This record gives sequence, C-alpha cells and structure tokens, in this order.
Amino acid sequence: MKKWKKSNGVMCAVMTLVCVLLCFLPEQYENASTRIPRASVRIEEVQNDALYPVGIVYSGVQNCRVTVLGGTYKGESAWASNYLNSALDKDKLYQAGDHAHAMVQMGDKGLTVTLIDHDRTLEEAAILAALSAMLILYGGIVGCGALISLAASGIMIWKLLLPLLLRGVNPIGAAFVTVVALTVVIDLLVAGVSKKTLVAVVGSLLGTLVTCALSVLLTDWLKLDGGDVPYLVPLLAQSGMTVHPKALFCGMMFIANSGALMDLSMDIAASCLEICQHKPDIERRALLKSGVTIGRSVLGTMTTTLMLAYSGNYLSMLMYFMGQGTPLCDIINLKYVASQLLNTLVGSFGLIAAAPLSAVAAAWIYTKPTAQKA
Repeated sequence: MKKWKKSNGVMCAVMTLVCVLLCFLPEQYENASTRIPRASVRIEEVQNDALYPVGIVYSGVQNCRVTVLGGTYKGESAWASNYLNSALDKDKLYQAGDHAHAMVQMGDKGLTVTLIDHDRTLEEAAILAALSAMLILYGGIVGCGALISLAASGIMIWKLLLPLLLRGVNPIGAAFVTVVALTVVIDLLVAGVSKKTLVAVVGSLLGTLVTCALSVLLTDWLKLDGGDVPYLVPLLAQSGMTVHPKALFCGMMFIANSGALMDLSMDIAASCLEICQHKPDIERRALLKSGVTIGRSVLGTMTTTLMLAYSGNYLSMLMYFMGQGTPLCDIINLKYVASQLLNTLVGSFGLIAAAPLSAVAAAWIYTKPTAQKA
C-alpha cells in the first residue's frame, strides 16, 4: 500500500509539472483581436431605447456605461455597445450592476470597450474549487490524481490535439494518439505504477481500437459525411478547407467514448484485484469468470449511461420533433440524429469489447498458471 501511494504521489507531481510546462507553450493561433487586453467591467447604466423585441428575442443595440475593474485602465468609465441579432443562443442582455468580460483598449477617440459576455470567471472558479475540495477530501491521493487527470486532459487537448488538427494532421490518427496518451496518464494518476493500471490500460485501449475501427466502417455504411459537426462551415473557411469532416467526426466519436471505456476497464481491474487480495490462491480461470461476471453487471448500466448522456444533450430537439408530429422513422434517418445514434452504438460496441478483454487481462496479469498470485 505504501509503495502504491508513493508511485501515485510521484505521478501526481510529474503530471502537475507537465501541465504547468504545457501551459507555457505559446498560443499558435493569434490575431490582432486576441492581442487586445481583456478585463472585467461593471455595468453602471443601460439604455434599451434601440432594442426591438422579436418574439422572445431582441434585435438592435443596447448601450451600456461601464467602469473598468482591472488592468491598465482600472477605474475609468466608457460607453460600450451590446449588439443583439435575434439569436437566443448568442445574445445577452445586461442590467446595471452586472459584471461583463470585455476587450479594453485606447483608441483615437478615447477608451474603447467591446463587451464579450457576462463575466463568469469567479463563479466558474468557485465551482471548480468546490469540486477540487470534494475530490481531495473524499478520494485523498486518488482524488488528487483524478483532479490532475481532469486538468491534464483539458490542457493536452487544448495545447496539443487542437493545434495538430488545425495544421492538417489526420484527425483519426491524432485523436487515437491522444486517447492512448490520456488513458495511460489518467490510469497512472488514479492507480499509480501497478498491475491494476496495466490491466485498466490494456482493456481500455483494446476497446478503443474497436471503437476506432467501427467509427470508420459504420460512418461509411450509414453514408454520414460529418457535415453536422458543430461549427464545421466556419472551421472549413478558417482552415482553408484542409480539415476532413468525416475523419474529424470519427475522431470526435471515439474521443467522446474513451472516458466510458476507461471507467469500465478500471472498474474491472480494481474489482479483480480486490478478489485476488482476499483470495490470493484463486485460479486464473476462476478470476476470469469473476471478471466477466463483473463486466456484465457494469456493462448494463454503462450502455444506458451513454444513451442517456446523448439523448439528454438533445432533449430539446426530440421535444421539437415530437411536438410537430414527426414520425420516428423520419427522425432516425436524419443525418444529425443518425450521427448521434451512431455515436452511442459505437461506444456501446467498445464497452462490450472492453469488458471481457479487461477480464482476460486481469486474469493473466494478476495470477500465474500455478494459480498463485503474482
């Protein structure tokens, strides 16, 4: 146990250092707008005379007098314009007393403030701090590993995967390498350098291979081209048509399902290890049978978890279709519905493959042919 905690602590320290170093990598895609200083501003006064209601949304402009709360121009006031385009998902309305995130710069006619959106930095930081505290208090060193793995996942995707994709690297290959790296890192952070980590990594990566192959094959079979990927049209324009939509869709698919595969593999690895610790003389075949039984139990809920996760994200869309009386046979043949359905099914196939493969890995790694624990 002490050896496990030591290796886990070392991995936490190493990955913390790696995350810090990755954060110092320069941003590779900047323009004149990104170099404009940002600051929090307080809305002092709003003028809604130029706003025109269009149903539940507005068009026009909301003029706001703001006070800069930080940076070079702290304490200075200026007028800023909030343009609304009758887009419920993008428009925002301010009230006196609100805090906004804004670009602040000195122009030829004085201080210029461009409102971006409500400033949610402190609230998001508070939620993250609460989550961190709960993970550490409940999980101890494992909770610390889970927290660092969460940070490492976000940083590696932002600093490594996204720049590679924007450079034109094949999305399937880049996504697969990212999933492999994240799987190894996350399992090491959670379980340290141990046999449990090895079992979890083997089972998860074998399941990922299945999802990777099926995502490519079934995307072609269902004649999906990735055209419903969010922000695809502006992305193609931005990248000069170098991004391949279908490959990007496939890469997104098995990245989205990799977390469930890691979860299932670690569940089986941890459960089989507990069995071995309580019955050191268990035979390999008996441990394999127990691992398969555990996998079956977890598999039933994990498959449903994927379905609920994706259907929950698209609940409003399903409400819309039902409200206008769209037949179910029409719905399942729509491109964007078929894409999400395929996402769920491919993930489920991956889980079905990962469960027995993880059990096999556990049986071979935890026991010897002589039925004695390694």
